[in-house]
Amino acid sequence: MDAKFEIREILASYFSLLGPEELKKFSLSSNADPPPLAFFWEDALTTDREDGIRNSIIFYRALNELQRTPRLCLSYNEPLSLIYPWIVEKVFGWLSTRNQKKLINMARADSIVRIAERMREQNDLRNAFRGAFLEDINDRLLSFLYSLVYLMGFSSGGESSFISRIFPKTGGWTGHILDAGGGSGFSGLVLSSRGPVTYIDFSPFRARRAEAIAQMACADGAFFDEMIGLINLESSVFSLSMKKESIPPLRRGEIVFRTGDLLHLPPDFGPFDGAVIADVLEHTKNPEGILINIAKTLRPGAPLLITVPTEANGTLQKSREGEVGLTFPFLLHIEFFSSDRIERMARGANLAIEEVAPYSYEPENPGAKAPMEVMVVMRRM
Repeated sequence: MDAKFEIREILASYFSLLGPEELKKFSLSSNADPPPLAFFWEDALTTDREDGIRNSIIFYRALNELQRTPRLCLSYNEPLSLIYPWIVEKVFGWLSTRNQKKLINMARADSIVRIAERMREQNDLRNAFRGAFLEDINDRLLSFLYSLVYLMGFSSGGESSFISRIFPKTGGWTGHILDAGGGSGFSGLVLSSRGPVTYIDFSPFRARRAEAIAQMACADGAFFDEMIGLINLESSVFSLSMKKESIPPLRRGEIVFRTGDLLHLPPDFGPFDGAVIADVLEHTKNPEGILINIAKTLRPGAPLLITVPTEANGTLQKSREGEVGLTFPFLLHIEFFSSDRIERMARGANLAIEEVAPYSYEPENPGAKAPMEVMVVMRRM
C-alpha cells in the first residue's frame, strides 16, 4: 500500500473519467486537469505535513458527496461506476493464466475490455471473478485493493465500535499497550489517554500520518471536531455514529508509531502489558500466524483483545455476495471465525480465553439468528 504509484495511478484514472463540474470539487485552484490533481492529492493523502492532512479532509468530503451517485463513486464493487472497468482490467492482469482463460471462456470474450463490459450486467461473471480473486489472492492484489480502500474514505468504519465496546473493556488494563494494525491511529490515540501505547501498521505513510494526526488532534480541538464529523459522515452509510463526549479527553501521551509486518515482527518488539487487534485478522491471509506473533510479544498474564466477524457473518456475506454478484468480497473480509477456530487459535498462541462477547453492528434484532461479530478477551499463559 505504500507504493505511491498505485495511489497516483488510481487517482489519475478516476479524475480522467469525471466531468468538469465534478473535477472542480477536487480543485483548490483554477487548475482542474487530472494529472496535476492526481499528483497534488497523492501528496496530500500520503504526507505527514499539516497542510496536506487538512487538505485531505476536503478531498474526503468531496468524494463523499460523489459517492451518492453510483456512476461517479470511487468503488471496486459498484459495476455502474465509471472507474469499474479500469479496476477490473487492473486486477485481471494479476490473476493466474488459468483463471484468466477461465474468465475469458465464461464471458465468451476476446479481451479483458469485453469481460469488464459484460461484468457490469452479469452477476455470474462477477461471482466468478470474485472466486478467481480469492483463489489467486496475494500481497500484490491486496495492496492494490487496500490502496483503493484508503482513497475511498478517511474512516476505517471501526471507530464507533472501538469507543462503545473495545475501549471500555480495556479500562482495567495497565502498562504498555500494543495497537496492532493501527490504521488511521484513532484507537492508539484514544488508548494513549490512559498510558503508553505502541502503534504498528504495515504502511509507512499510514504510520507517519497517524502520528501527525495524533499531534494535531491533541493540539487543536477544532481539527479534532472536524475529524470526528468526517468519521461520522462516512460511517453514516452503516448507520454508525460516535458522540464526542464518549471520547476521553485527549492528551499527547506516550505513543510510539512503528511500521512492520505482523507476521514478521522485529526481535526487539515488546514486551507489552496488553494488546488490541481490532478489525484486522479478517483482512489477512494468516490470522493464526499473526495471533501467535502478537502473543509472543506479551508479558505472561497480559491480556489480548481481538474483534473478528463470525462464521455466521461469513455465511450471510457469501450468500449476499452471490445474490448481487459482488466483484470482490464485501468489506474485503477474506476470513471468518467460528468458536472452534477461535479456541484453536488461542491454544496455538498459548492464550487462555477469558471472555467471548458476540455483537452486531446493526441495531439489535430479536429475530436475528446469530451475531455478526465477536469480541474475545484472552490472556497470555
